[in-house]
Amino acid sequence: MQVRNVEIGAGRPKICVPLVGSTKKEIIEQCMKADDSAADIIEWRVDYFSEVATLEKVYDVLEVLREMTDKVLLFTFRTKEEGGERAISLTNYQELYTNIARLGQVDLMDVELSIAQFLGREFIRDLKNAAVKVVMSSHDFDKTPADGELVYRVNVMNQFGADIGKLAVMPHNLQDVLRIMGIPQKVQVFNQLPLAVMSMGDLGKVTRVSGEIIDSVFTFGSLGQASAPGQIPVEQLDIILDALHVTE
Repeated sequence: MQVRNVEIGAGRPKICVPLVGSTKKEIIEQCMKADDSAADIIEWRVDYFSEVATLEKVYDVLEVLREMTDKVLLFTFRTKEEGGERAISLTNYQELYTNIARLGQVDLMDVELSIAQFLGREFIRDLKNAAVKVVMSSHDFDKTPADGELVYRVNVMNQFGADIGKLAVMPHNLQDVLRIMGIPQKVQVFNQLPLAVMSMGDLGKVTRVSGEIIDSVFTFGSLGQASAPGQIPVEQLDIILDALHVTE
């Protein structure tokens, strides 16, 4: 899948770096570092932004980010229920996403699977009609669900029209880590949805560097403050992915 100058799903997994500033100044400073880093994708975690409730403030920051970088921009409001910084109503979530998509400033939007199930396929179609590609995500900070449940979630993502699926889970043992690493291969039997999988925390760090082998299409690195447990600093991540790169 080609997004700007990045081919997602080919070669080593693409590196995504989150911006987690609470003010415009902090976000811009983080974006400058991200633009100079090895990141392929810059994710604005807008749930960290203190003025996210005011659309005009969100527009203002987003326009600056788009001017600052040619890298792929991923727009994400992570809800409180799935590990984010704040809660949001379904109505406000839909309004935020629909309006941001129509601006034409972002390339990817992260939509939580549970939100998509509430708002329906028409909501996803509206985003895609605005030429935005949808990363549909599911997070579990307590456990690693059974394989059947994980495969089911990916199939629902595919049915809802996701362009990329994302599963982030918490492991309790090595078996949990190995299971999530095998999910991309399992789901290929049913569909061809590109998938990013990650097991969180120290135990799951191996999943953040093994994407080229297990067919996980992108991974997250930190630029100081991590947005999820177990993220590796982006420059270290870049070196490790290069070392693990599979040459034909």
